[in-house]
Order: sequence, then C-alpha cells, then structure tokens
Amino acid sequence: MTLLEVEGLRTEFPTSRGVVTAVDDVDLSIESGEIVGLVGESGSGKSVFAESVMGIVESPGRITDGDIRLHGESLLDEGRREAVRGSELSMIFQDPMNSLNPTLPVGEQIAETIRLHQDVGESISLSAELKRKLFGAAKNSEAWRRAVEMLEAVEIPDPAGRATDYPHEFSGGMRQRAMIAMALSCEPDLLIADEPTTALDVTVQAQILDELAGLKEAFDTSILLITHDLAVVAETCDRVNVMYAGEIIERGPVEELFANPQHPYTQGLLASTPRLDADADVRPIEGSVPDLIDIPYACHFAPRCPESDRECFEVAPDFRSVGAGDHEAACLKRGENPELSTGPAEVSDD
Repeated sequence: MTLLEVEGLRTEFPTSRGVVTAVDDVDLSIESGEIVGLVGESGSGKSVFAESVMGIVESPGRITDGDIRLHGESLLDEGRREAVRGSELSMIFQDPMNSLNPTLPVGEQIAETIRLHQDVGESISLSAELKRKLFGAAKNSEAWRRAVEMLEAVEIPDPAGRATDYPHEFSGGMRQRAMIAMALSCEPDLLIADEPTTALDVTVQAQILDELAGLKEAFDTSILLITHDLAVVAETCDRVNVMYAGEIIERGPVEELFANPQHPYTQGLLASTPRLDADADVRPIEGSVPDLIDIPYACHFAPRCPESDRECFEVAPDFRSVGAGDHEAACLKRGENPELSTGPAEVSDD
C-alpha cells in the first residue's frame, strides 16, 4: 500500500540573482512498512525536499508545482497538513541540540508533543501550558507517563530520572534518541529522518540506526532516511533514491542499485566512498554541484560526467529501466540496449 506519493515536486527560492530551484520535478513514493533512502552530496536538495513534505520550507521558499499526498490526500492543503503534522507525519532534524528547547526538561518536551497531538485528557490551553512551564508537568499525568515510556523505548538509561534532565545534560547520542522518542511519541505513519547520525561517532551511529530499524517494526512506521552516507543506506534501507542538483537521477532496490549502479553520478559516489573490503583507491568526483539558478544544460551532471557528449548538454534525460526490481536511471547513456544497461557506456569523441 502506497503511503506517500510525491509527483512533479518543485520548490523554489527567489533571490536577487534569480530563482534557485532546490527541488526540480521530483517523483518519490514510500510504501507502508519500508525504509526509503534519499542520498546525495551536500547541496543536492535533500533537506529542502524533506521540508517541502513537512510544509516547513523557510520563506521566501515555496512549492511552485507538483503534489504531495499522504494516504492519497494532498498535503498542499494547509489545513490537512496541520492536521497530520506531528501525528501521522513526523521528522527528526539534523542537530538535536538546536531542535530541543534548552529551557525545558526533555520529558516535558515529549509530553507536550503528546498533549498536542493525542487525546490524553489534559488541557493544552495557554494558562495550563504556562503553569507546566513554571512548575513542571504532573508526574502522574498520562502524557508524562507516555514520555517516560518513549525514553525507555529508545533505550535511555533510567528513563524516569532522565526525563527531568535538560538537553545539555544529555550526550549527543542521547539527544538524538530523545528526538526519535519525540518524533515517534504519537506513532506517526511516516517518519522523516534528516541525517540522523550526523556528528555522532561510529559506534553511536550504528546504535541509532539499529534503534530506527527496530522502532520501525515496533511502531509500524515507514521511514524516509535522508543522508549523504552510502554505507548507512546500504545497511538500513529497502529502496534508495539518488539526488543530484535538485533532481532524482537513479532509484531502485538497495541491493540491486549497489550491485549494479548505472548513473555515472551514482558510480562516482560509490567510487569516492572508502571501503574496508576493497583494494581500489578512493576516487573523488571531479568538479562541484552546480549553481541551481538557471542551469543551462539539460543533464545537470553533464559538466562533471566522464561519459558526457554534446547530446547530454542538449537533451534532457528521462528515466529508463536499467536493471531488476524497478531499477531506473535518468541517463541518455543507459537503458538503450543490453550492453549499455550493464555498465559504463563508451565516451563519444564529439
């Protein structure tokens, strides 16, 4: 069953130099019960895509085309989006220290989310919330009890005691767990995790990823995992979308795509990723992500691509089947015949 459907999404930011198209005609879907990866370099548009789905794009940015549907209902309707945000749709942000309120205990922040989005029989009037901020939440309230349960679910030691602590008293890994607890406290159908392991050491990264996979099963929640780390995607996701300069350029099942990468950009990402089990040298992708204001060439990756020719600059690539299990790539050099669908094409002399 399809949970999230994004079709033709375009998000733009007007500037004094012109319009920045941060998300450019993107299609993406997520089925119930799966983890879908969105991967690409910094500046590729991943976070803006997530903010577009959540409806929190910073002004003056705005969605100018396309549709976003959750359970078949459009989220471009502000009333519908407000109704599902926090309950059916939730998000973990990159930096938990900036996302958590430093003046409130962690438990109260989770309890507040529960009160706002679930009927627990507790007033959410301004006077009631101010009283809680001044004197603390009642420890025998339903919202507080659930907040402690959520901290326990994400394996915070002594959850009842730590619920009264402030964010600065938590380690980086514990703050990220607290953010996951808050995001899952209302048991959303879809959780968007934007770089959830950024700035964490390798051991804690692995623990957080294990937490997400386990909580997906426990809470029956689908996950959109946004990252630049291909190893994270390979370990965690069912399907993956590769994003470059605001566009999805390759997508498919994780095992198929990693075993048979087709788009030259995806191949470049994999070649530039260090691997303990490989003897080959790490090869960086030459050049940099283009300025997203009026990109003049049809394939956004053409200037950096070792296989590009004149046609790549003039003809916009469409998605073509390049492998098993709905594996597709938007590249003129792929999918045209069996030879080109199994490896790099020969570079033209044009």
